[in-house]
Amino acid sequence: VVERHGMLIVRSDKRMKLEAGEEIRMRSVRFRTLGCWPLTGAVESQARTLPAVIREIRQSGVSERQDRVTGQSDGRDSEDRGGYF
Repeated sequence: VVERHGMLIVRSDKRMKLEAGEEIRMRSVRFRTLGCWPLTGAVESQARTLPAVIREIRQSGVSERQDRVTGQSDGRDSEDRGGYF
C-alpha cells in the first residue's frame, strides 16, 4: 500500500503514479465491503475470518465508511445526504 493523505491506498499496478516521498509498503489490510477498492482507502487489519472482521468493527469506534477516495467534497457521502436511492 501507499499512504496518501492519511489513507492506505493499494497500488496494484504502475498506472497509479507515486507522489514525492511516497513508498510502497507491505501491510495487512482489508476493505469495508466488496467492491470498495480502489475507491476506498484500506483499513489496517490482522483479521483473517469474518468473525474476526466483525470483532474489529465492533471494537474500533471508527466508521467503516471513512477513507473514501471519491465523494469527499463536503465530507459526506451522497448516501448520507439523501439516502441510497
